Amino acid sequence: MLNTLLYERVEEDWSRMQLPAFKSHALSNGCQLYAMQTNKPGLCFLELVFSNGRWTETTKLSARLSAQLIMEGTSGVKADAVADFIDFHGAHLAVQADLDFTFISLSCLQKHFGALLEFLCNLALDPAYRQEDLDRNRRFLHSQLKHQLSEPDYVSYREFTSLIYGVDTAYGYNTTPGLLDALCVEDLRSYHDANYCGNYLSAFYCGEMDESTFGHLERQLIRFPQRSLAEPAAQKVPTAAPAVARSHHPMKHSRQTSLKFGLRTFPRQHPDFFGMYLLNTVLGDYFGSRLMKNIREDKGLTYDIHSALDCQVHDGCFYISAELNPKELESALRLIRAELGLIREELIPEAERLMVRNYLCGSMLRLLDGPFQTVSFLKTLVNEYGSPAAFDQLKEEVLSTGPERLRELASKWLDPEKMILVTAGA
Repeated sequence: MLNTLLYERVEEDWSRMQLPAFKSHALSNGCQLYAMQTNKPGLCFLELVFSNGRWTETTKLSARLSAQLIMEGTSGVKADAVADFIDFHGAHLAVQADLDFTFISLSCLQKHFGALLEFLCNLALDPAYRQEDLDRNRRFLHSQLKHQLSEPDYVSYREFTSLIYGVDTAYGYNTTPGLLDALCVEDLRSYHDANYCGNYLSAFYCGEMDESTFGHLERQLIRFPQRSLAEPAAQKVPTAAPAVARSHHPMKHSRQTSLKFGLRTFPRQHPDFFGMYLLNTVLGDYFGSRLMKNIREDKGLTYDIHSALDCQVHDGCFYISAELNPKELESALRLIRAELGLIREELIPEAERLMVRNYLCGSMLRLLDGPFQTVSFLKTLVNEYGSPAAFDQLKEEVLSTGPERLRELASKWLDPEKMILVTAGA
């Protein structure tokens, strides 16, 4: 009785979680600006998010390299001058590209925000794309790739996604030395001209909210041109199932085997996503999960095992990952299949569901711990889930999705007979 009352009280508390107040404003060039008041006077944060990534490429790897070379400077400013300017103002500036987005983030003192914002926009609007900078970054990526290809976990993941999505698709193709060498500065300029525009831009600001700051934000962000956006040229993901059900990639000097066992699922905004998010946590996405307890804690077959719902904007997949002694591979697979069978056939006990629910609600609460953390969460809601309103949907489904619904989702999406197995290593 005491436990029941405790769970009911916790649920009532979780239901009161809310996304803090923020302002949003659409600029005339298509850019959407989101702003939140800081609780740390003197500090501010800005992130520019361009909805592009691999999905809008016409040349493979052009999204990644065009983003990476932004920090190398403009036609009038070289990389060392960029670094000196950022260091002089005590700021942090970073650029990152993934499958669907390019992120440019700035953390700085509020008193330097105006100068740094203009400097950041100059970098993003007028990257030089010098041949020597491309050559230097290409050498670094060659070295990085060589190291990554010596890691079984990296190899198993890239080969798994290549099978799931197709070797020539935006989500499925792999970085190779040949693709790196084939890129030229014209490819980077072409990608930049088509994809760094106001239509693709969302800006997320946390700091002082006075009229002067807002006016400066708008004047700088409006500089990104509005363009007529063509249909993305990247190949769409295939509809056919992978041609092989099991593949192994032997690696010299490796004593372990890394496995990926899973299947193609759906994009992040699919109606089943939030329920599967809860179900995936039960199965393998936190330290007390079923896979962790059974295969790591009870059987001692692996140091780490987890499951992942790896959803992107246009598609996604589910997989279970582990690194094992190759002699234990078949035993681990039998246990994984058994856990998938149980979660598809039997109702999840209420105590287990409530424990995972409280864990996920606690994770959401941490994402709302302060305005800088919250504005990053807001960025995720807007760009990956489509709207800030996704927070309420996520909260509601985590709180209310019951055992019957979870079993229905498991039966629909977690059939081990439809999963492929990719291993790499020993």
